[in-house]
Amino acid sequence: MLDVRLVATCIAMSVAFMSVALAEPTKDKAPSNVQSSTEARPIRVILPAPWESGNPQTETLPAK
Repeated sequence: MLDVRLVATCIAMSVAFMSVALAEPTKDKAPSNVQSSTEARPIRVILPAPWESGNPQTETLPAK
């Protein structure tokens, strides 16, 4: 009875290890030349300088 449980456990562990190994992304794969939109155009936030006020001043144009 112990041998049957041992064999069943070994088979279950082998299947589990193989499924985990197949699910992991391959690191040996060559990088693709196609870039996603986030890689091609990173988001950049322009922050005010420490000496500038946090509220931007609106410029008024003279009426014509």
